[in-house]
Amino acid sequence: YIGNEGMDILSNGLRGIGTSLTIIHLSNNSIGNEGLLALVGGLTNCSSLKTLDLSCNDFSSAAAGLRSLSDWLQRDEVNLKYLFISHCHINDDGLHGLAQAAVNQCEALDLDGNESITSTGLSYLSNATRSDSCRVETLWLQCIPIEDDGMEVLGQGLVGNQSLRSLGLEELDNG
Repeated sequence: YIGNEGMDILSNGLRGIGTSLTIIHLSNNSIGNEGLLALVGGLTNCSSLKTLDLSCNDFSSAAAGLRSLSDWLQRDEVNLKYLFISHCHINDDGLHGLAQAAVNQCEALDLDGNESITSTGLSYLSNATRSDSCRVETLWLQCIPIEDDGMEVLGQGLVGNQSLRSLGLEELDNG
C-alpha cells in the first residue's frame, strides 16, 4: 500500500514527469485526505493525464482533498477523461466539492459503491448534470442506496441533459 506518506513521496516524482503521463492507477492503496491532497499537488504538470483511478481508497474524511481535486479538474490545461472513484466512502460533502468539476471535465465518472451518498449528494450531482457545460457521457452509480427521493433528484438532473449516453444503476437499494 502506498498510503498517505507514500503518496507524498510519489507526488514529488509526479511533478517531474510533466506531460508524458496519461494513466494513473492508484486503486486500493489506503489513500485518505492527506494523500489525495499530496496527489493533486503532484498532478500540477500532468496535463496529458486522461485516466485517474483512485477506487477503493478511503475518502470518507476527504472533503478538502476532493475539493482540491475539483480545483485541479477546472484548470484549463487539464484534459482528464476518466475518473474512477468507486468504493471510496465518498459522502455528500465530498460529492458536493467534486460533482460540478467532474461532470464538466470528464467523459466517464465512476461513483459505484459510495454508500454514504444520499439524496442530498445526488442533488449536487443532479444540478451538475443539468448544466450546459456537462460533458459526462458515462455515469456509474451502482451499489448506492438510492431511495425514492434520490431517484427523484437524479431524474431531475437527467431532464435536458445532452451529454449522458450510459447510466449504470445496477444493484440499487431503493427501499
